[in-house]
Amino acid sequence: MTLAPAPSTSPAETREQLRRLIRAIEARPPSVPAPPRPFAVLRRDTPVYDLGTLGLEPRATPVGVCMVREVRTPMRYAEAAARDDDAFDFDDLARASASALPLLAPDADLEDVGLEELLFLDIETTGLGGAGVMTFLVATGRVEANAQGQSEFVLRQYFAPSPPDEAALLHALIEDGGVRDDDPVLVTYNGRAFDAPALDERATMHRQRAGFDALRHLDLLMPVRTAYRGLLPSCRLGEIEHAVLGMTRPTYEVSGAETPAWYFRYLRTQDARILAPLLDHNARDVLALASLTGRLAAVVEGTRTVEGVHALAAGRLLAARGRETDARTHLERVAAAPHFSPQREEARLRLAVLHKAAGRRDLAEPLWLAAAAQPGAAALRPLTELAIYYERHLRDHARALEVVERALGVVEGIARVDAALAGRWRDRLLHRHRRVHSRADRTAHPR
Repeated sequence: MTLAPAPSTSPAETREQLRRLIRAIEARPPSVPAPPRPFAVLRRDTPVYDLGTLGLEPRATPVGVCMVREVRTPMRYAEAAARDDDAFDFDDLARASASALPLLAPDADLEDVGLEELLFLDIETTGLGGAGVMTFLVATGRVEANAQGQSEFVLRQYFAPSPPDEAALLHALIEDGGVRDDDPVLVTYNGRAFDAPALDERATMHRQRAGFDALRHLDLLMPVRTAYRGLLPSCRLGEIEHAVLGMTRPTYEVSGAETPAWYFRYLRTQDARILAPLLDHNARDVLALASLTGRLAAVVEGTRTVEGVHALAAGRLLAARGRETDARTHLERVAAAPHFSPQREEARLRLAVLHKAAGRRDLAEPLWLAAAAQPGAAALRPLTELAIYYERHLRDHARALEVVERALGVVEGIARVDAALAGRWRDRLLHRHRRVHSRADRTAHPR
């Protein structure tokens, strides 16, 4: 039997067929969900707390029921602290101007963005990827006005008591967040790589349209890495929260890596008490996001003075954003420290780079001289800069030769520790030595 060849279709016809198929699928009425499960699954003979005791209330949606918790906190820290000694500080966020946010994410189109447009978001999932991974808990934060017209930070948490309730969670999240209509600015921590794509993928699985990945996005991990990489043990949100905001997570809190196991434990036991640490971890992540956004905005705007490591971090961030004058203010404070520290030496080198870029190598020279006094390989870069300055700009070949020979002596000293590094530097410096020596001879014996 000979099979007839399949009829050939053009790419345009294929795309139109796919569009018709998608429209037909979307036009189907949603399947009737099962009766709401949140309270039906709690057996009377099981010693558990009701989900309502955790502040979770049922939210009915066209695709089912999820649980939602809402907490409102005054934006003014003094008022919040009166209610909770462990309250996050929102003062910096309340004072942040529209000009600060573009400095944190220059490629995110954040010009003239108001605080009420920011949608802080953090999600908890049952894994890091794959078809079976679901989103069971999401926290959002927004600045909203209360009935008296005062600004409040509104934390909302969406919880799926069972895997089928994920569709209702996503529906409520999309509606409350105004993702389709209001075009909010998403604020996350590594959300560009995980949170936004994960939510869009899960919404598609439930035949919903989300669009989180298409929103303007302020991913705080990017400016934090620019500012603090190498200065702190890591750039994890908990580490940054402690170092920058001075907040310490409680010992009973569940870590992000542990949240899937706790959720599965809840599904097995239906003990609502298990959810308390999960809710607290999820809420703190969003509160930390909001507070950290305000703190970074205050630093780049100059409304908050920082010292030490944080001043160096501010100088790094401002220099990367093209704010050289403001960056110098922070770097000069660190470079003037009386005692040796790696931060002071880095600040001197970065400050010298800014002076060099501005055409003021005369201001960079004393910084290079100071940095060249460091032991070992750390002296090689400033010595090289001095050699270039003396050779090309001052035409002082004798001093340039002296500096190159000093650098070669440093290379011989580190050769016993790192032969490969010494070899690379030796080749460069010998080449420079020959060139400077040749120029010195031509100057001394012109034709």
